[in-house]
Amino acid sequence: MNSINHINTNNLALKTTNMAIKKHKWCDVRSIANAIELSQQYTEIFKNHDLDNKWILMINPEEKPLQQLSVQGKIDPKRILKVNLHQRNISLNTIKDALEKGHCSAVILCNATLDKSQLSQLTQFAEKGQTQCIILTKQTQKRLNQQRLKNYVTLSDSSLLLH
Repeated sequence: MNSINHINTNNLALKTTNMAIKKHKWCDVRSIANAIELSQQYTEIFKNHDLDNKWILMINPEEKPLQQLSVQGKIDPKRILKVNLHQRNISLNTIKDALEKGHCSAVILCNATLDKSQLSQLTQFAEKGQTQCIILTKQTQKRLNQQRLKNYVTLSDSSLLLH
């Protein structure tokens, strides 16, 4: 007589794990209101992207905050490649190439104006090269007021839908 062992699976404690996959944001646009915020952003970027064998490429950076952070020992200027637009013309294709090659841990564009199509292209190339693209834009008072108005209008429109 064959003995068959049956296991009641209802009584087994099954381990469940949360497999939520965090999608990496390859292109990050950040608004900067003043010099203090810019220094904070530079410090955060270098803290998160100062990898042993990779550069941080900065296109059109503001020199004064970089110098101050270097003097304070918060960043290593030897890990930074700087390109200033007034000294050299940089095309969108050049930036896409830098992102795609993956030689940099991050490419930072300072005060760049990009449309949605260009931003989408940069995102695709950043993902290909596993290179973070960070776009820092100065937020003028006019833009701040427009953003506040936009938020107000959005909230007002939403509240109308809820009633």
